[in-house]
Amino acid sequence: MRSRTLWGRYVTVPALVPPSPTRRSPLIALLTRFVRRHHRALVERVADELRPVLADASRREAGMFLGRVAEALKRGRISDLQRSIEETALVWSKMGVPRGDVHRALLAPVLPPDLFAALHGERNQKDKLAALLAVSQTMMNTLELDEVLSTLVKHVRRVFGVDECTVFLFDEQDQLLKPAVCDVERYEEEVMGVRLKMGEGITGSVAMSGRAEIVNVAEDDPRAVQVPGTPAEDRSSLLCVPLHSRSRVVGVITLSNLDGRPFAEEDLEPATLFAGLCSSAIANARLYEDTRAAYEELRETQTQLVQSAKLNALGEMAGGVAHDFNNILAAILGRTQLLLQRIEEPEIRSQLRVIEQAALDGAHTVRRVQEFTRVRHDADFETLELNQILEGVLELTRPVWEEGARRRGIAVEVSTDLTARQTVAGNASELREVFTNLVLNAVDAMPWGGELRILSRDDEGQVVVRFRDNGVGMSPEVRARIFDPFFTTKAIKGTGLGLSVAYGIVTRHEGAIAVESEIHLGTEFTRRFPTGRGREVTVPEVPLGPLPRLRVLVVDDEEVVLEVLADLLRVLEQEVTTALGGVAGREAALRGNFDVVFSDLGMPDLNGWDLALAVKSTCPGTGVVLVTGWGTQLEGGAALAHGVDLVLPKPASIDDLDRALRQIGESRRPRRAA
Repeated sequence: MRSRTLWGRYVTVPALVPPSPTRRSPLIALLTRFVRRHHRALVERVADELRPVLADASRREAGMFLGRVAEALKRGRISDLQRSIEETALVWSKMGVPRGDVHRALLAPVLPPDLFAALHGERNQKDKLAALLAVSQTMMNTLELDEVLSTLVKHVRRVFGVDECTVFLFDEQDQLLKPAVCDVERYEEEVMGVRLKMGEGITGSVAMSGRAEIVNVAEDDPRAVQVPGTPAEDRSSLLCVPLHSRSRVVGVITLSNLDGRPFAEEDLEPATLFAGLCSSAIANARLYEDTRAAYEELRETQTQLVQSAKLNALGEMAGGVAHDFNNILAAILGRTQLLLQRIEEPEIRSQLRVIEQAALDGAHTVRRVQEFTRVRHDADFETLELNQILEGVLELTRPVWEEGARRRGIAVEVSTDLTARQTVAGNASELREVFTNLVLNAVDAMPWGGELRILSRDDEGQVVVRFRDNGVGMSPEVRARIFDPFFTTKAIKGTGLGLSVAYGIVTRHEGAIAVESEIHLGTEFTRRFPTGRGREVTVPEVPLGPLPRLRVLVVDDEEVVLEVLADLLRVLEQEVTTALGGVAGREAALRGNFDVVFSDLGMPDLNGWDLALAVKSTCPGTGVVLVTGWGTQLEGGAALAHGVDLVLPKPASIDDLDRALRQIGESRRPRRAA
């Protein structure tokens, strides 16, 4: 049998037969003679493979390796030879010799140069194909960009045997190249902190040109940029390949050798293949992110629409209930005030005052029901600076979050960062109620103490206010229901109307609400208000002096309410005529000569709007006052369009009627020419 040696000569190799206990294997004997005869040449071959990494130590390591091989052959066992080779490979790897160089050095003594080069090339090709397959499989199994890129840099670094591999992605917003992932031995934090402009450094130049480059002596290149916080290298080489997506450069893969090992032109092709995979992964991941973001936005919009529809339905129901309650309260309040006008006995008057106050409190509760349904239109907005309102709320609630917390043995820290400068149009009292509710909720959410941070800032035509606490947080189920009326997590302490009312107020201000929360991490409420200025509201002065005596027509479809209102006006010494229902009211208004008509709005046969139009069309000088349980839900423009001079919400007190009569009387007084 013949075998070709390192130099291409053929030698006769005896047939391989199991060695006897008394003589060595012919293969061992052949290898022993070969190593002994060509020892010096073999040491030089191995040293040549190790010299790029081990420099002056390469010859010593090569000699020690061949010595261990000779000792193993002397013992005459193949297993000893195999163990010697494995131990040497481990030692060289720990000394920093790349795996490919280890293989070349170990095979150098026994393979001809051409065969060795062919085998080495095939092995490299196999490694690259296996790495491409692994990255492709990762791309098929996940759309998470970080996972795909992490897999890619690990395989690229292993296949190319480089010291570092970094993937830079271009940030459209900051216009910078930023590392998305890197695989390095040292200084990972410093590498991940690199920021490059387009055209800056070798990597930035490749991103700008869109062409791959090899720079084997980076220190001599004027474009080179030192990574901040890392020591300067004596001799390093770079291979940079651009990442293309839709004809645009979206990033760069940068391979680095810090010991001067050069890159060859044949390295560009496999690097470009990896760059293509990376580009596809980036495109797929971004498409996935865009799709997921659109889905989340759609789901959020759907949730808001469902919430809006639910509250609108509740609003219609609550509005009808509020109207009926207002009629009941109008009768109670009116009769109570009539009795107070006639009875002088202190004890009875005291009891009547209690009834009067209960009726007024009931009216206030009804108004709150109308508020959380977000159907009030009676607010006249003024120009407001939200920072002033927020500072006032903090002072107002200081006894709760400072003194109250101290009494409970906890500490609640409140900090502010109020940078908003633009104004909004709104109702200060209502917004104060919203912010007060958020402060109190935050304090309740921190039973063991914590921090509440309040921020305001301007943002493209909006003023954004954030309330952020580090309290107990909310589950997704609770977060989905916090704006539902009567939903509360505070058991006996809560009414479930606080955030519902706040939702209605913010919506009435054409604002938006968002909430983010996680269990045990805290909650952040974000309120957005459009910037603007309120209109100047002039409050008509109520004339002093004696109350004018007017001819009054009272119209209502509820007989109890009709009689109460008529009696209150008679107490104010007015000449009163009543009409039960809208049709009867229109006929009476057309027959009589009245100074003012007090009418309900929601009447089945003829509503208050149509009655007002009929009165104004025939008697333009007659005043029209709507007294209705829908009072806070009416838009001021609608009242003026129908010829209504004043709107009084039910239940109307005797003082409300007094002011209305004075305003109507003042408007009918003839003006003296100047």
